[in-house]
Parts: sequence; C-alpha cells; structure tokens
Amino acid sequence: MRSKKKLSLMLAAAFALMPLPAMMDAQASPSHGGHALQAVPVAAHTPVNRAGVAVNGVMKSAIDPILVGSIYYVPFKDIARILDYDDIRYNYSNKTYTATDGSVTVKVTIGGTSAMKGDEHVHVDPPRFINGTTYISLGSVGAVFNTYTWFKAENGSIQVQLPARQYKVQAGDTLWEVAQAHHTTIAAVRAANNLTTDSLKPGQMLRVPPEYQTREMEPVRQSPPAPATPQGNTATPVQSTSASAKAQAIIATGKKYMGRPYKFGAKPSEAPARMDCSSFLQYIFKQHGITLPRDSRQQSAVGSRVSKSALKPGDLVFFKYPERYSDGRVGHVGMYIGNGQMLHTVPKTGVTISKMSSGYWTRNYLYGKRVIK
Repeated sequence: MRSKKKLSLMLAAAFALMPLPAMMDAQASPSHGGHALQAVPVAAHTPVNRAGVAVNGVMKSAIDPILVGSIYYVPFKDIARILDYDDIRYNYSNKTYTATDGSVTVKVTIGGTSAMKGDEHVHVDPPRFINGTTYISLGSVGAVFNTYTWFKAENGSIQVQLPARQYKVQAGDTLWEVAQAHHTTIAAVRAANNLTTDSLKPGQMLRVPPEYQTREMEPVRQSPPAPATPQGNTATPVQSTSASAKAQAIIATGKKYMGRPYKFGAKPSEAPARMDCSSFLQYIFKQHGITLPRDSRQQSAVGSRVSKSALKPGDLVFFKYPERYSDGRVGHVGMYIGNGQMLHTVPKTGVTISKMSSGYWTRNYLYGKRVIK
C-alpha cells in the first residue's frame, strides 16, 4: 500500500512539471472538430516591442512582432486584417490559412515554403506557429500580399508600401517567377534593375517594373495552357438564344439591388445586404444556377475569352485596380449589360450602372469572359 501511494505521488509530481499546452489562435483551437494543430518546431525567438503599422505612411494599427534570428515575423491574421483581407479561414487537415480581400485570395501553410497569391505560387519563409500564434516574415508579407514591407528601426514601426514598387527576393525565387508574379517580362525586370545576370539572391531588392504588361492579359496559371485552337476555328463563342434569355434574367435580378451598399471583402453570407464586386456577381449568378468563384481573380479564370468588340449582355468584364495593385492583376469585375455599359458595385454608390467608355474604365480594362452558354 505504501509503495502504491509513493508511486502515485511520483506520477502527480511528474504531471505537475509538464508544460501546459499553449493557447492557440481562435481559428486553430483543437476544440474545433477535434483536430489538433501540429506546430512546426519552435525556433529561438525574441519578442519585440509592440509596433505601429503604417500603410503608405498612414498609421493604421499596431502589431506584436518577434525576431527569429535576424528576421522579423508578424502575426499572420493581424497583418492580413490590416491589409483588408478580412475573410480568414483555417483548414485543419493541411494547416493552411486562406484569406481574401474580395479580389485576391491568398493561401499560407504553416511550415510551408510555397504560398499562393491568387493562382500564382510565391516563395515564402516557412510561417511559424509559436505560443499559440501563426507568424509570417515581413519578406513573406511582401510576396503574399503584393506589398513592400519592412521594419523601420528609427521609430520601431512596420512600414507597408501598397501597392508594392519593390520586391524582396525570397529563397528559391527565379527571375522568371518574379516576372510572372508581377505580370511582366524577364527583360523588363532586367532593365528596371540593371541586371547583368539572371541569378538572384535571397534578400535582394528588385524594383517592380512599370506596366510593361500587354493589355487584356489573362492571369498566370498553375498548369500549362490548353492546346491552341486550330486555325480556321477562331470565332468568338456565340451565345445561344436560351443563353441570351438567361443573361437578361440575371441582369434583371442584378438591377433589383441597385444602390445596395458596397463592402470591400464582404463575406458571401452578407449578400445581398452588403457586397463587393465579385460577391455581387457570385450572388446574382447563383440565383440562376451558375456558380462563380468567390473573388474576381478566380472569376477571371473561368469561362471563354471574348474580345471587347464581341461582348454580349451577361459577359463578365475585368479591370485592373492600379490604386491597390501595381502588377496589373485583376482587381475589379462587372457584368456587361449592353450599349457599352456594365452593372457592378463600387464604394461610393454601391450597385450601379457605369459606362465602360469613361476614361477610368477604358484605361484599366483587361478582358471579357463568357460564362453563360
């Protein structure tokens, strides 16, 4: 009996010395579905004083960075929200965060060296799960969110340049990948940076070239393009009579929401009370049996390409958003309704009809896609 009591006391003491589990991100709590988050090995890190975050020189919020070696890391969810990526979700099975700003969706995996920016792969320092928080390096913030982000030692702040006019090379980057990610050419990157070789070094700063990209350029794809259409069969896709009727029905549905307020990065569940450009179209097309992806970048990858002169009512029309993205990517989507007009939603007016011939929309037009067949 005495030996059993002694054994019990020894076990109790051993358990008392075991460290308690760290509190996890709310979205990574093991209570959700019973999936426990497996953290990457915790590297030696040093907490840094709370830092203000300035976007284009304007202080937006504050954040708690850490130093891992000589590299600054910041909480992923905090920096994503500061950059207006408000819809953030976590997949327990593959330890991946997905965040969208309503135009672009990014994916970051804990411990991974490759992330997704839209449908493009970008190299990142492995995001780390430390003391219940997922951290991403400042260089990786730049790669994932198309910003130039750095720590300003003079005042201990995090500075964000948006859209990026500089790019910090990540381990594994090639000149071709940098050019693809910024929708330009290798020659343009070479010229903008006076490069005499194609070799890049991690940490090297590159200037993002001006918009050398071709107008009406489609997004870079993960997989090789489909075989070219044989010559003699290059006609623009034609809408059938039934497709034309469906397009008119979708337009009529969309017009019911004229004036509904715009909300950047609105979640699909907020429709139709508040919508951004892509969730608005996703919502009205869904009512007529057509499923569109969530953000405008993803929507631009579906359907058949149509030239501007061949647009039909119901076609999707895509635009650059240079105020936010410097690399010429898709940043806005509307629906063509005929007579040179589109139905869409914008911050000042909410759901509205605009003339595509206006200077702004003409300058930033990319291409059209037909999804109603």
